Amino acid sequence: MRSTQRFPTTQSGGGADSMLETLAGIAGPVAAFILLVVPLIVLHELGHLIAARLRGIDVPEFGIGFPPRLLTLFRGRRTELTINALPLGGFVRMAGSEEGDPNPAGWERASLASKVVVMVSGVTVNLVAAFILMVVLAGPLAERASVLLGAVQAGSPAAAAGLMPGDRITGIDGEPLDRFDAPLSSLAEHAGERVTLTLERPGAATVSVDVTLRTADEAVGQGYLGVQIAGIEAAGPLRRSPWEALIVASVRTWDAGTSIISALGAFVTSPLRPSGESAAVSGPIGIAVGVAGAAGQLGLTGLLHIAALLSANLAILNLLPIPPLDGGRVAALLLRRLLGERRGRSAERRLVTAGAAVMLALFAWISLGDILNLLGISR
Repeated sequence: MRSTQRFPTTQSGGGADSMLETLAGIAGPVAAFILLVVPLIVLHELGHLIAARLRGIDVPEFGIGFPPRLLTLFRGRRTELTINALPLGGFVRMAGSEEGDPNPAGWERASLASKVVVMVSGVTVNLVAAFILMVVLAGPLAERASVLLGAVQAGSPAAAAGLMPGDRITGIDGEPLDRFDAPLSSLAEHAGERVTLTLERPGAATVSVDVTLRTADEAVGQGYLGVQIAGIEAAGPLRRSPWEALIVASVRTWDAGTSIISALGAFVTSPLRPSGESAAVSGPIGIAVGVAGAAGQLGLTGLLHIAALLSANLAILNLLPIPPLDGGRVAALLLRRLLGERRGRSAERRLVTAGAAVMLALFAWISLGDILNLLGISR
């Protein structure tokens, strides 16, 4: 008797394809995190290493990734470079870190000034890295932007001026748009005024159109121009003098560093945001997924811009007075000096424990928001 086939091969193949798609969907964000975020953390730890060596503190190990150790890449006279199994960052193992360690070149025997310098050096390196990337992106790699319009509000200034979906805005008052600035952000400076937009229209030559913008009060909830942006693309190189590039890079580095403070102020509501409202803060999960999904559209310059933003964010975040962040470590060191060695150590241990709990809760809360966002769930 012939038996019937209960599980057709087409179903099996479909299941395999689905599994491969799932694995590919996971691999992209993981690769984005490893290639974009981890190097910034390693660079941060490298700052600690350099400062420690300059201040006479021995550093037996500089690790890329977290243990267990896979291999020793380089064994120097004073420091060995190791590659570890968990690719989530890096670490610096300093000599004499244990309480009461007699090593004269160890961490515990270092002066307060040396310890503070070592702690803030990671922040300094991240800020410098962010600034250098911003200079490159504002100078040699600067790009003009082409803003594609997806929709035009009825009765809006854009509609009155004859703007249509499919038009591309490439300049305002004769000045090209910068790909790495917020799209059409300069319109706010001309609220209620007439501006000249440079447009590219499908199948037509470049044209200039005069538009009278809404006032600041009229623009609330509607926008100054009354358009929906469908996309932003690179439109060729943008020429700046070296001095102009330095000024633009300084402003962007400052804005990137300070924006994390206001974003953290709203992090509590990010997992429970109203429907349709984006999360106030993205954690590692959200960042990795976003970068992986947009990598093709961003290109090299877009990825470098994200790296600059993250480096500045990482620097400022580490200044917060919450152990085990660098700012928290400095606060604990100052507390030890203020309270005395015995009481100070006890207070430091409690602070580090409490701070680690706070950071873990913060990470979990923001990651919850990332996951809910990926699942399309809001409350």
